[in-house]
Amino acid sequence: MDKNEFEKAKAAAYRFLSYRPRSRKETEKKLREKKFSQEIIKKTIDFLEDNKYINDREFTLNWIRYRMENRPLGRASLEYELRKKGISSDLIEESLGEIYGDGFDEYEIAVKMAEKKMVSLKDKRKLSGYLQRKGFSYDTIERVIENILDLRPLIESVRGCKL
Repeated sequence: MDKNEFEKAKAAAYRFLSYRPRSRKETEKKLREKKFSQEIIKKTIDFLEDNKYINDREFTLNWIRYRMENRPLGRASLEYELRKKGISSDLIEESLGEIYGDGFDEYEIAVKMAEKKMVSLKDKRKLSGYLQRKGFSYDTIERVIENILDLRPLIESVRGCKL
């Protein structure tokens, strides 16, 4: 194994990780794209994990928190995004349970998103489709729509839209 290649792989990984935290799979993929050997990639990934530059559990928790605070999604969409990033199903479930246990309520998030979109979407079917594309469960969508419709007269008078 070439020590110079290992140093180049570490430097490439540091640059890649400097933009935002990454999962193990994302980092491996980037190093493969840079044409490093499998041996160098494995050694580099091991080094990064040993030195806490990569930690899939921390990455997953931070990713979920960021998404919920900045660009909220339903549980299904969060799971999909994390699986694409190479996170195991067990770790996803554990992290989602931890975050949702810390006060992230999917129903409340869906209501806030629905209220923001009501003016532009204007009807129940479109609002339902919007929430579905954001990964919310059918049960959550149904509850949100029912509650929004109960508030329809108040919302229409305040916002000037028809549902």
